[in-house]
Amino acid sequence: MKSKRLLKIGFWMVLCSLAAAPLASVAAAEAGYGEGGRVYAVQKKGYQLKHELYGSLGVLPMDAFYKGITLGGGYTYHFSNNLAWEAFQVVFSNNIDTGLKNDLQDDFSVEPSAFREVKMLVNSNIVFVPVYGKMSWLNRQVIQMELYLTGGPGIAQYKEYEREGASGYGTKHKYYFSANFGIGLRFFINERFSVRLDMRDYMNFVDGVDNAAYFSLGLGWNFRMPKFAGGDE
Repeated sequence: MKSKRLLKIGFWMVLCSLAAAPLASVAAAEAGYGEGGRVYAVQKKGYQLKHELYGSLGVLPMDAFYKGITLGGGYTYHFSNNLAWEAFQVVFSNNIDTGLKNDLQDDFSVEPSAFREVKMLVNSNIVFVPVYGKMSWLNRQVIQMELYLTGGPGIAQYKEYEREGASGYGTKHKYYFSANFGIGLRFFINERFSVRLDMRDYMNFVDGVDNAAYFSLGLGWNFRMPKFAGGDE
């Protein structure tokens, strides 16, 4: 258990390093480092986010008994270029049986007396954006992108299965407190739309901690509220 936790921590550290390294070099180039390490100019962020609605498709791939195909969405309010509040995100999971239970029964004449599946994840997160940069695609198109970190509390819904004699499994739904942290990349299409890649670790407090790794690809829509006389958005 301890070695598994250390491997997981190492995985996230390597992932963050790999994601941040190219963006850091892009930011350095954008800043215009010349000879002697002097900074000539730093450009402002090209696109300013305010209200963001987004939808996503993803996976919950880590459980041995099932794999989750997810549909999610949420709303984020951006206070500034570096700080935002993901007011809510809701993720629903359609789970596909891996066949492990049948394999255990056929090969070893054993089967689990109880198991559970994630059905829904709801969370509210703080979003911090430490890195913004630009990349050149085939020297033909400039792609603006940012790296962001997320973290916050939430609720996890599980579908729990319990063996009921020889008749099969009984099921019930339960809710547990949850916390999550993660990292994401955003690629701007234009001032309205962007593509998001999110990687998060949900720590659901079920008989200790049940970790659910979550990966998703989504589309965000940025908009601003109408302005009224004497008021802001």
